[in-house]
Amino acid sequence: MAIPDSYLQELRLRVDIEQLISPYVNLRRSGRLLMGLCPFHNEKTGSFAVYPDSNSFYCFGCGAGGDAVNFLMRMERLDYVEAVKALSQRVGMQLPEDNYDDSLSKKRMRVLSANREAARFFHAQLKTSAGQAGLEYWLGKRKLSPRVVKQFGLGVAPAG
Repeated sequence: MAIPDSYLQELRLRVDIEQLISPYVNLRRSGRLLMGLCPFHNEKTGSFAVYPDSNSFYCFGCGAGGDAVNFLMRMERLDYVEAVKALSQRVGMQLPEDNYDDSLSKKRMRVLSANREAARFFHAQLKTSAGQAGLEYWLGKRKLSPRVVKQFGLGVAPAG
C-alpha cells in the first residue's frame, strides 16, 4: 500500500508520542526530554529517551529509535501498514484507500487475537482449584512474585 507522504507527515504531527509510549514505559521528565527504561531490552538504568519536540524516541543502550510508527511496530509486532492504521484510528484520521489487499494483515490480527484470548484463559486458570498446583509452581518453585506472574500473563493448562 502506498501511503502518501503528506498523510504520513500529518499523522506524525497529530500523534502525541508521550501519550503513545507512556502506557509501555514509565517516563520521567529530564529537561526537554522524557527518560525511562527501554522496553526493547533489559536494563537497570534508563537509557530510553523520548523527544516530544520532534515526536521521536531513541534508546542509547540498544540503538532502537524512530517515530510513533516505529515504536508501535516494535511494541505490538505490527507491520508498517498495520501500525499506520492503528495510529490513524487513534488520532481519528481516515486512511486513504488504495485497493490494498489486507487479507494477510486481517488473518494475522485474528491469530494475534486468538493468542491473546488463549493467554487470558490460561492465566485465569491459576485462580481455579485445578490451577492451584500451577500457581504454587510459579510462586513456590520458581519463586516469582504475584506481580511478575500477572505482568507476564503466566498461566497453566487444565488437565482436560
